[in-house]
Amino acid sequence: MGVYLGRINEATTGRYAATMYDETGVAIDGTALTTLTLTLYDKRTNSIVNSRDAQSVKNANGVSVDSSGTLTWTIAKEDTAVVGTSQVERHVAVFAGTWDTGTKKFTHEVEFDVINLKRV
Repeated sequence: MGVYLGRINEATTGRYAATMYDETGVAIDGTALTTLTLTLYDKRTNSIVNSRDAQSVKNANGVSVDSSGTLTWTIAKEDTAVVGTSQVERHVAVFAGTWDTGTKKFTHEVEFDVINLKRV
């Protein structure tokens, strides 16, 4: 398990920010990234949420990165859509980035619970 954000109501927007680090603990200059992708899925069913299956998100699709290594994800209401019938769903977001012409890679995982509001 990576970072746990807590609970988010279904169909609710949010914001997540984190610093990306290389293997030596130094912040990765986001402008040096070759690629950055996001996969978002329901942990119980493994169903992809909001078509985010290795989706390119380098300064696109609600995600930005800056030169100090800060990754900021604007969580869309579609990212908190309930895909099953459970009262609570655990969604997992996996960010994967490459740099140094693709020879270096990092992954960063974020989990959050989506509350099924039944009437949304």
